[in-house]
Amino acid sequence: PPTGPALKEFFPEVEEAVRLCLWLNDVLVTKGERQYTENNIIAADSNIFRVFTLPFVSGNPESALKEPNSIVITEKTAQKYFGKENPLGQTLHFEHFFSECKITGVIRDLPDNSHLKMDLLLSLSSFKAINFDFNHWANHTFSTYVLLDKKSASHEIEGRLPQFVQKNLDPYLLQKYQKSYAEMYQGGNKYELFLMPLKDVHLSTMLFENREGKRTLTYALGAIGLIIIIMVCINYTNLATVLTFSRAREVGIRKATGGRSPHLFQQFLIESILMVFIGLFVALGLVEILMPIFNTLTQQHLALEYSNPWLVLGLLGFAVTLGLLSGAYPAITFSTFNPISALKGNTLVKGNPWFRNSLVIFQFTICIVMLVSTLVVYKQLKFMNEKSLGFKKDQILVIKRSYTLKENKAAFKNELVKHGGIVSASYTETTPGRNFDGHGQHFAGTPIDKFETIFPLIADEDIFQTLDIKLVAGKEFKDEKAKVEKAILNETAVKLLNEKNPLEQTIDRGTLGDQNVDVIGIAKDFHFKSFHYSIEPLVIYSLDIENDEQNRANFLLVKMNGTNVPAALEYIQNTWKKFAPAYPLEYSFLDADFNRLFEREQTMTQVYTIFSVISISIACLGLLGLTSFFASKRTKEIGIRKIVGASFIDIAAILSRDLMKWVPASIGIGSALAWYLMYHWLQNFAYQTELNWWLFLLAGTCLMLMAILTVSWHLAKAANRNPVETLRYE
Repeated sequence: PPTGPALKEFFPEVEEAVRLCLWLNDVLVTKGERQYTENNIIAADSNIFRVFTLPFVSGNPESALKEPNSIVITEKTAQKYFGKENPLGQTLHFEHFFSECKITGVIRDLPDNSHLKMDLLLSLSSFKAINFDFNHWANHTFSTYVLLDKKSASHEIEGRLPQFVQKNLDPYLLQKYQKSYAEMYQGGNKYELFLMPLKDVHLSTMLFENREGKRTLTYALGAIGLIIIIMVCINYTNLATVLTFSRAREVGIRKATGGRSPHLFQQFLIESILMVFIGLFVALGLVEILMPIFNTLTQQHLALEYSNPWLVLGLLGFAVTLGLLSGAYPAITFSTFNPISALKGNTLVKGNPWFRNSLVIFQFTICIVMLVSTLVVYKQLKFMNEKSLGFKKDQILVIKRSYTLKENKAAFKNELVKHGGIVSASYTETTPGRNFDGHGQHFAGTPIDKFETIFPLIADEDIFQTLDIKLVAGKEFKDEKAKVEKAILNETAVKLLNEKNPLEQTIDRGTLGDQNVDVIGIAKDFHFKSFHYSIEPLVIYSLDIENDEQNRANFLLVKMNGTNVPAALEYIQNTWKKFAPAYPLEYSFLDADFNRLFEREQTMTQVYTIFSVISISIACLGLLGLTSFFASKRTKEIGIRKIVGASFIDIAAILSRDLMKWVPASIGIGSALAWYLMYHWLQNFAYQTELNWWLFLLAGTCLMLMAILTVSWHLAKAANRNPVETLRYE
């Protein structure tokens, strides 16, 4: 918390420093009869408007967040709660510690691509209501933004951050642990700060502000789009070359009557550009139709702003460039035809066969990479869905904001378990799949400055039965009669402690404050975070719901037997209205909540599948064009071979071998590249599927079959053509 003000005091280059608190979500907000759950609430210092550009519709930015319990809302939020009324000076009631807040300003809605998701902006001074310690250097609740003067270099400031840390931490550490920062550092304890440019935050691959960026997926989609454009250019060049054979006599006549090569070159190039512009307008129409589907798939809010002159100029310039690149080769080829040969129909396109072969290899290599990538992502997703988590997440209802039951928590829970469709219920501070923060836990008998980072789960005695968590040693909470806090460690935490008798340990300072909490059991490891991470050390603290003064009972997990879920849900809703009539019942299912950890992989699977189909279609179209090209070049040869007795199979083999022999080469190159890319992608997961050989065999077999089916029709047409027609004018 004190980092922001201290940075401004230490560094002259820092013009402003603002702290943001981003964990205020899932808060019930009420205005009269209007009641909504808000997830985009941010608490900030009053100088936030000097750091970020947040245009005011009404109110004064200099004083808007000066006082505690002041709040600034967006236009959308103002419309939701107040309609056409003026919201300034009115209040909103929050089911949180800041309770009643006065609206002091209205700002414009933030754009969808902002990394800050904000509908309500609360004054940070409101935290004084809970006696929040703004001078606690070991508290990392806030994210700090600094505004540097234009002459400053961020790397120079970053180089002086260790001095800043030592200057500010020394007094704190000496008072708390009787050790200086240098002594703590030598003992292996580190406290490091770093700077990140604001432009890098949105797509950052690190977990930032409880939101993980999508830089890898974004860059992958951009690369795939660029590759598809290159494939389209290649195919257009090949197909345009083939189709222009029918215009050979036109070229010969125009040249014989005085047409000059530059004029012909210009004509073919303009035709190519016009073709690209027609494609551009068709593509824009398809974009408008398909954009909502794509946004739903990727959970984005993308849109083309045609009023943006840079977008329009960029599209026009891109279309012209694409037309020039893809039309240059056909234009040069046919503007240099010999007129006499063209009039006879004897057109020969010169070119390096290695160039054409490399194009075939390139296209089908990309197809193999896309196919294998899709299969691997799907296999990893299937692995994550089927892997044992160490607890049961099916048929478990998650009731949100159960602390609103207040003194009725125990009565509500007892009433629920009376229903035949409900097995058990347990109050918890958080649930598997939601946010878990590692806290420093100090064990009695260890050095005063030695804190182990262990993730806490605070829950009542029925958590083990509700989630089917197994104990490997010790006792559950319900086996203890005394109403005192107890702790149960998971196996990873026990390994971290490296103690012979973990059940004799006591946590004397940790998540629950300065009090002795005895370890009474060891739970079998279970996954409570994404598969990107190994199972972390965990401590389960007991929760006494009858003395829950800090409102830690955020959720109530209700385990149902699954026989009649609709009837159980109806019973839960009716019981809720009985005990908490002033609050709406909001719930979800634990399996759906946990599976949201895999949303990125699910999106990748769907997107990769779509692009794989597109890539294969384009590659097969290119193969079809090249087959047509070779067949048209060897029309007379085919006729002669048929006259001297060549069979259909002989003709098909002659026409296809020059192309099809490169498909296996593409499969080999593409498989090696796909293995490299997918191997490194899987390293992002602590628990991963295997890169089996049959994935590459399956992708290669599918691609080979697609290639054979693509060329078979054209080969059959060329091989079955009457030789008399091809040799009639010879």
